[in-house]
Amino acid sequence: MKCTIEELGSCRKKLNIEFSAEETSSEFNTTLKSFTKAARIPGFRPGRAPAAMVQRHYGKEIAEEIRDRLVARGYHDAIAEHKLDVVELLDVTDAHFVLNQPLAFSVTLDVPPQFDLPAYKGIALTGTKVIVRDDEVEGTLKGMLERQAKFEDVTGRAVQKGDLVQVDYVGMSDGKPVAEIAPEAAGLGKMDGYWMLVEDEHALLPGLGAALIGATMGETKQAEVKFPADFSRKELAGKSAQYTVTVKAIRERKLPANYESLFKPFGAENEEQLRARIRKDLQALKDNQEQRQRRDAAAQWLLANTKVEVPESVVQRETQSNVYDVVSQNMRRGIAKEEIETHRGEIFEAAKRTATGDVRLRYILHKIADAESMDVSAAELDAEIQKIATQSRMTPQQARSQLQKNERLEALREALRRDKSLDLVLAQAVVTEVEAPEKK
Repeated sequence: MKCTIEELGSCRKKLNIEFSAEETSSEFNTTLKSFTKAARIPGFRPGRAPAAMVQRHYGKEIAEEIRDRLVARGYHDAIAEHKLDVVELLDVTDAHFVLNQPLAFSVTLDVPPQFDLPAYKGIALTGTKVIVRDDEVEGTLKGMLERQAKFEDVTGRAVQKGDLVQVDYVGMSDGKPVAEIAPEAAGLGKMDGYWMLVEDEHALLPGLGAALIGATMGETKQAEVKFPADFSRKELAGKSAQYTVTVKAIRERKLPANYESLFKPFGAENEEQLRARIRKDLQALKDNQEQRQRRDAAAQWLLANTKVEVPESVVQRETQSNVYDVVSQNMRRGIAKEEIETHRGEIFEAAKRTATGDVRLRYILHKIADAESMDVSAAELDAEIQKIATQSRMTPQQARSQLQKNERLEALREALRRDKSLDLVLAQAVVTEVEAPEKK
């Protein structure tokens, strides 16, 4: 067998494989003997028919078996001879067996990239000094009190920002009821006894709450609602509507008088201990956020300083997965399929950019792990499976069994190995800490 290799790219190769006429003839003789022993031809006992008759009777089947055997053998022998690590088998050209003639075919495949690592030890990074300010503790406490707030009926005053009001409303746009323009979203056109918060954000009808400020119980007001261009209901996107709104009830937010209701959930005996616990929790949260940002910075440094081209077949698979995730997320958000289709090209390009970066980083981290002789211990793998089990509400045994069934256990081990590589790069980095900018 002869094998020559064509380089079709940094990660793509074409194997041109050829068996000589002598080799194909030898394979023919072996295969014909095998068929002759098992052949059942009328007028002859099994295995007693002449070889020439067997050849005439089973010629097509013999040729196909020889072709399949030689293609499989040639491929595996070529991979072993040239010590190739195959990422994906892309194409095998048709091979045709002809007696006493050579048999040639080609195999196109993707292989891992060959590249040099940069000097990844002691890289320079910039990080933010983690400090928990007093106003952050105060803001957290205030937010926790607000989540425990109750709304109580009020009389004798007008609607204020932050109130919970009950209203009846009906909307018109371009001389037509909004309910007719968007029949599948009836709540946008008309509602009776609807409770709404008077706030600027997260309003069902943009600007309606602001228009109610100053209204009194029983008062009817006219309010204009301008739907944004990207409004979820395409029938109303970019349009304006006039709403007639009647205020039926007003409730104001009442906060707890003190922090005592928070002591028990945080294991505190007084306000001082509560503040200390909040500060500790905020510190841990900000430490984790900063650690993630530094990991991202280390990953970006590796990508920017490593010249590596990756297998296109792997990028294509990753891109398809990313596109599927984006489309699924948008559909869950209620975005129409037609709207998603109009941005198909943008979604694909963004997904491909992300996929290319992710695949490049995986190969870089894998090579660092090899260079550092890193491995994942059984205890580390067990700990990660325990996390997966907890998140999925399964036992560790069930989680492991599912990973094995889906052939994902080795992928999990490799992912942990890459994480350890990035941890090593970050641990040995020279990080210059800067003060966080003051929030306005």
